[in-house]
Amino acid sequence: MKTINVTRILLIAILVGFISTFSSYAESPAAISAKNIRQKFVQAVMNPEDQSTVPTTGEVEVLFMINDEGQVDIKKLKSTNEETAKYVKEKISNVPCKDFVHPYNQYYKIKFQFNQD
Repeated sequence: MKTINVTRILLIAILVGFISTFSSYAESPAAISAKNIRQKFVQAVMNPEDQSTVPTTGEVEVLFMINDEGQVDIKKLKSTNEETAKYVKEKISNVPCKDFVHPYNQYYKIKFQFNQD
């Protein structure tokens, strides 16, 4: 009889633990995927909302992460053209990242190519 009561209490405790875990997970905002983060940065650089002039030639490769405050921290920037590198750095640094949850300490690498004829 004691074993049955202990088993019931244990099962109830496990069930309550699962329910509380899933309910707190459902309340927290979903993390944005790496693909969506990449898409957001590509759109900010290649199709700027401020109608700034997009460079005509060059290639830029950027390695960055998003810190806890939602700011972009550029770790490495390689470019074939200094003007293009400056443009990409400015655009990436100004992308607002506070509106989404992102993986902690995640690095992102994006390559931009500008080849307009």
